[in-house]
Amino acid sequence: MNDRTAVLRRRSWSVIFGIAVVGLGAGMLLAVVKVTSVSGFRTGWQGIPVYLVIAGLIGRIVNCKVVLRKGALTVINPLRTHTLPKSVIESAAPGEDGGLEVTLSGGRTVPVFAYGGSFIDHFRGTSGAAAETINRWLRTGSEPDGSSAGAAVGWTRCRLADLSVLSGVLLAGGGALWMALTGG
Repeated sequence: MNDRTAVLRRRSWSVIFGIAVVGLGAGMLLAVVKVTSVSGFRTGWQGIPVYLVIAGLIGRIVNCKVVLRKGALTVINPLRTHTLPKSVIESAAPGEDGGLEVTLSGGRTVPVFAYGGSFIDHFRGTSGAAAETINRWLRTGSEPDGSSAGAAVGWTRCRLADLSVLSGVLLAGGGALWMALTGG
């Protein structure tokens, strides 16, 4: 793991995402067709932006992961991304709620949304296994030169999810404008 990148994430989330997006898409399509047949397209189209926003939000959640690189650990949460050099990380362990937490020097913790405690995790122990992997990574090798800078925090970018949310918002705004201009 010393010279390569390792990505830690729950595999079940990708499966849930696929099922949710396809299931919601099929259900939303049927609902739009049904409402359109009863009340006309003027009312029926309104389910489309709702679907796009929900799919985008689910996509942001599924994008959560932990990336282990040679000298830094990156925690990608739905809204914020934390890049933590090895030198500031003390350990990783499941918190009181079962969710994975990375403890930094100074006692600060960074929660890992990808391993937020769940009922299934209570039995499967995925947060504990991820913590063991991170702690093993911390013990291997030294940091590359120049990687001892402080922790960096930024906004998480998730192009497809953000595009889906933006499309939903623009479609809702455009549709509301269309409804206002056409009256009725």
